[in-house]
Amino acid sequence: MSRSAPSDDGPARRLRVDLDVVPDSEFACPITDVDADVDGVRINAVGNECNVDIQPSEAEAPMIRAEGEVSEDCLCYVFKQFDCVPHVRSVEGGTMAVSTYVDDRAAVRGLVESLRDVVADVTLARLTIVDGPNATEQATFDLSALTAKQREALELAVVRGYFDDDVDTSLGDLADELSISKSALSQRIRTAQSKIVTELFDAPDV
Repeated sequence: MSRSAPSDDGPARRLRVDLDVVPDSEFACPITDVDADVDGVRINAVGNECNVDIQPSEAEAPMIRAEGEVSEDCLCYVFKQFDCVPHVRSVEGGTMAVSTYVDDRAAVRGLVESLRDVVADVTLARLTIVDGPNATEQATFDLSALTAKQREALELAVVRGYFDDDVDTSLGDLADELSISKSALSQRIRTAQSKIVTELFDAPDV
């Protein structure tokens, strides 16, 4: 499935979200039924039916065509609830690299929380600000540069709406959820933000 870009009459600024999705053993999807790593997937989901073209990573391996059913427990259904389209870039070692475009951080929060209801694990890998109908990338925040604890803290803060003015989430709430002190959590978030900002301004052409 090709990348979804903002339409001319849509919001001028959007977020590209890159996720690492780990389905559990009971996850029913033709993509994860393939017993091999995958380089790319083309999805065509209409109504309750899903047709996929899957390209295995193995050299010269033929494309696999498969069918599935769109249900409340599948990726296509969850993404549709947030008016966005999943683009499965690869599947490696059971982890699906999935990208999509959303309008704001609230959509990121809702999407991640909803996905966690249907798969074993979801991790925010990268957030990219894009502008205009051609989805021109303006700034990229690569969360892979963070330590596991920093990434966990920052991701939880984003998902719980800690940085949003209209959401009543306190540092104490987040610290309790992670079973650490407020000061320890504050330090992790500040360090993570510092790393991201440093990377952003050190990047070329930004």
